[in-house]
Amino acid sequence: MSLRWKFFILIFIAQWAMATAVFATDKTVSYSDAGKIAGWIKKARIKIEDIPNPHWQAEACSACHRAKAGKKNLHLRAKGINATCNNCHMALADHIHIHPLDVAVPKSMSKRMPASFRKTLGRKNKSGESLSCSTCHDILMQCIETRFPDKKINPKFIRGGPYRSRTQLCYQCHDNKAYQRLNSHDQIADDGEVLIDKCLICHMRLPKELDDGTVINAELQIKTDYSAMCLNCHRWTPHPGGDVLFLDKGGPMHLVKPSAGIRQHMLKMEKINSLILPLEEDNGKIYCATCHNPHERGVLKNKRAARGADEPKRLRSNPMCENCHDL
Repeated sequence: MSLRWKFFILIFIAQWAMATAVFATDKTVSYSDAGKIAGWIKKARIKIEDIPNPHWQAEACSACHRAKAGKKNLHLRAKGINATCNNCHMALADHIHIHPLDVAVPKSMSKRMPASFRKTLGRKNKSGESLSCSTCHDILMQCIETRFPDKKINPKFIRGGPYRSRTQLCYQCHDNKAYQRLNSHDQIADDGEVLIDKCLICHMRLPKELDDGTVINAELQIKTDYSAMCLNCHRWTPHPGGDVLFLDKGGPMHLVKPSAGIRQHMLKMEKINSLILPLEEDNGKIYCATCHNPHERGVLKNKRAARGADEPKRLRSNPMCENCHDL
């Protein structure tokens, strides 16, 4: 067979494969097809993006219910709420559920839950009550039209939401005290002594404060990009103005080297407000501790250096912006 014929045969096979693929996925999916979706995905009859989203849709009841739901019979399309949700979500998020389902809930956790969460628990076996999708998701919120305005602030219809962070939802059931990280800012013992081990989390050796307020041996464990050390514990949130869960852009980037004009203003405000605004030593950039004092009140004796210790958000002054910006 000549090379030319081989080429035409390859072109024909490629075009046939493309036509077959289009035919295989050329399927219009309706809400009432929810129970067939998993099978269609496996057979490549539809793509994931072909699955219609029934949430917050007044006409989409048939995605979950075979008939009109009543108090005695919800007429779900599968056995139980989890199986009904998984008609679609097993295909959308196979094996990556954020939380395991049908797990028994210890009595201690059940007591800690808000009443609205506890009411969703189902009887599983002798191990106790079990979690379902509706434990974390307020299913009715996206079903009842009078509650549709909630979509703007709680699009995932999280029970009890909206929350400022995902972990706030977790702590509706889990004991947040059991998940506390080491607090490097807790630097003074009950008897008033400085906890040296806490100092060495950030500093290479124990800093020493001289009588005139200057500090020696204050080298940090990191040589540059000081904020990276803070981010070992603190989750980065664009700020100011970006600490709300659904506002992800925040304000301008502040971790930069201030211009000559802003630096001059900072030096002036250090004197006026009797504080210090430290910068990274090797490059002169602003870092977290420029605005936030990481020390506990009482560690530093110099009043200027101690400004902001234990204050809200550990800000060295409030308002803080005026120390850099001539407002």
